[in-house]
Amino acid sequence: MLGNFRENSLKVYFYVFIAVTYLPLLVLILLSFNRARTPGFPLVGFTLEWWQRFFTSASAMNTVQNSFLIGSATAMISTALGLLAAFALVRHFFRGKNLANALVLLPLCLPPVVVAVGALVFLRTVLDLELSRLTIILGHTLLALPFTTLVLIARLIGFDRTLEEAAYDLGANEFTTFRKITLPIIMPGIFVALMMGFIISFEDVVVAYFLSGFDTTVPVLVFGLQRRATGLPMVTVISAFMVFIMVVFLIVSLLWARRAAK
Repeated sequence: MLGNFRENSLKVYFYVFIAVTYLPLLVLILLSFNRARTPGFPLVGFTLEWWQRFFTSASAMNTVQNSFLIGSATAMISTALGLLAAFALVRHFFRGKNLANALVLLPLCLPPVVVAVGALVFLRTVLDLELSRLTIILGHTLLALPFTTLVLIARLIGFDRTLEEAAYDLGANEFTTFRKITLPIIMPGIFVALMMGFIISFEDVVVAYFLSGFDTTVPVLVFGLQRRATGLPMVTVISAFMVFIMVVFLIVSLLWARRAAK
């Protein structure tokens, strides 16, 4: 009887979790097609006007383009740096290793606003860089690096190094061994790290707000629009658009994982 109660409780918890997590997203998508200028219920009527305004707005499309470019660059840079850091922390022993590990993971312990202000002061005062896409990429890389490093550390810890040793015994050099043995095995971790780096960049508003200059991102645009009542319909459309983008990424990742499993 206790087992049935526990099983039923877990089922109820699962359904409540799904409802609390995804029902607001479904409501958001529904409101993006609402004719009323103020999102809410009851729905006034169905319309594509707000979506048409979004896709025909040059500033909105430029912002979406910025977000994709910045997110892609952040994903590649943070994954590359995370891979180097993971190899150093997992496979090498050196003085100050624990300190290096702590420094890599430090941004996880700091509020994003602290990271943003610190990055702003350093990039403008020390490096004298103008606020642009580059400064956002650097700030987002700082945010994403701990996550990509942790993912790749987990992948390398479970790596069977006897496969590499067998390749060395057969005459392969380090580059060939990495390309044909190591890289294919850790590729799922690299793919996850790329996804995490992109998502962290794509959804960030605090760091992008401080470092954006004239090149804003989608979250910064939403933050500015939601402060005006006239911008609320566009906010729902942009938010629904971001949901669709994340769903596409989820489908792609599932298809890739299914293909990799074969």
